[in-house]
Amino acid sequence: MNRDSIIKGLAVFTAVALVLFIGFSIVKVLLNASQEEMKIDTAAPVTLDSNSELKATIDSLESTWQEIQASVFTVNQDPLHLGRVIADFAYAKEGFKEMEEEEGMRLTATVIDASPKAIIKFHGKSYVVQVGQMVGSSRVVSIGNRQVVLESGGSRTVLENKPVKGLEESGGDSDYSNSAETETSNY
Repeated sequence: MNRDSIIKGLAVFTAVALVLFIGFSIVKVLLNASQEEMKIDTAAPVTLDSNSELKATIDSLESTWQEIQASVFTVNQDPLHLGRVIADFAYAKEGFKEMEEEEGMRLTATVIDASPKAIIKFHGKSYVVQVGQMVGSSRVVSIGNRQVVLESGGSRTVLENKPVKGLEESGGDSDYSNSAETETSNY
């Protein structure tokens, strides 16, 4: 090999190395630039001024929330007031009123089985009782079919389960009845 060919080979090798180095540097600079654009600066907070999409989303949510808060829900009458809902039931026709029994007791239902039970309404609350238990100051002495005997201060009171007029004449049971042979109820 002669000296000129060695110099030419080194020159070509140097030129190729220089082109590769410059190309690699350019690619590296471009990749770093795109990564910098994608990198989120966590130290600096994102503000509504710098992010228009975030501002539009928040404005939309706020206006929707204000519309919801501005809406008003009203009803003309209490939907849970059963006196209006079941006004055509026999109780309304017979003049049934819960307020009349605030002072007294009323037998609501009896269940006659191995251990008879009764439901007695007293001061606006229903009590499920068995023989020997107390309702107010009265003790339950006996529970029979459609009647309960109470004792208070030496005197006895008999509560009877009386059906509402009209229901008895029409056969006693309605589509809304849940009665069985062992259970009777007056409402």
